[in-house]
Amino acid sequence: MSLRRNRLLPVCAAVCAFALGACSGSGGATGSSGDKGGGDTGGVIPLADAKTVLRNYAAVNNAANAVQDGEKTATVESGALLSQSKASFHQYPAWTKKEQAESEKPFSYPVEGARFYIPPKGSADFFMVDTRITGEGIDEGRRRLLAFKQVVEDKAKSGKAWKAVAVGEINGALPAVAEDGDGFASPVATADKVGSVKAGDLVALSQDFYVTGGKKAAATFAETDSVKAWKKAYANRASFKDNCVDGEYEAGADGADTAYGVRTKDGGALVLYDFGYRYKNWGKAECGGSELHLTDLPAVTKIYFGGRTTLLNLTRIDSVMAMAVVPPSGKKVRVTGYRDQLTYAQ
Repeated sequence: MSLRRNRLLPVCAAVCAFALGACSGSGGATGSSGDKGGGDTGGVIPLADAKTVLRNYAAVNNAANAVQDGEKTATVESGALLSQSKASFHQYPAWTKKEQAESEKPFSYPVEGARFYIPPKGSADFFMVDTRITGEGIDEGRRRLLAFKQVVEDKAKSGKAWKAVAVGEINGALPAVAEDGDGFASPVATADKVGSVKAGDLVALSQDFYVTGGKKAAATFAETDSVKAWKKAYANRASFKDNCVDGEYEAGADGADTAYGVRTKDGGALVLYDFGYRYKNWGKAECGGSELHLTDLPAVTKIYFGGRTTLLNLTRIDSVMAMAVVPPSGKKVRVTGYRDQLTYAQ
């Protein structure tokens, strides 16, 4: 994935705007978790190996981004993160020259100053790291939280590889991560509860903001900028200039619907999770239900239509990756940021 690109997302009604022909208008401490005691032997991965995984991930990303090579990226990414990367490469021809050049600039994740959150052996199949991201044009001090999972590469040979499966931007201070006496982090997987909520529940609850405006989810989440944007997307689902286009969101399995987290000292958790949604549009019956004219679609959406200029219905399929701070109660979950990636349109 071109991880230096971090565009925060227009509301979908604007992104997907188009014309309807019948009418007039047309996103621990340094080296911790395994750095104490016999640290390099008791974690899901030795600390030295975790550092190598992080370095290699940036190096392979840079090589893949330079030539938009999804298969190369697949050697270091999996799940929704890989789907987003491949979608970005597919849309690359539709980007501006400036965006293309920006995506190809190399970046690094320095291990110096990085915080590695490594669970004890046998407790999880992933680890997390809080690290700086550096490179030309990248703001000093910018940080990310990444999750790496041990993924089966070749079932016949039982081969496994550590691959990045989730990433989130760190904005501001985060709660301190809890560690045991040996410096290991306590993992939070999809089915694990933090207070009243399972980490995996964040998937469907976040989708609910798009589908209903948050009728079920509002009681669980704090009103952060990310949640406000999701609610605005729902409110604007049919906001088109000519009032002749309708729209709705549906929950979609277009992410991997997974969650990865670590518990914090206050009893809460830091969680990276992903989910998918589908945004559908069609002509309103009162306007004649005419074909949708695609003249106003953004180029990254048009690229999926092979030159077609009209459709009866339009569906945009998106994958969202979010980062959340979950309090000990499981209530007032703070979504601190998210990345929304168009993965397909039809």
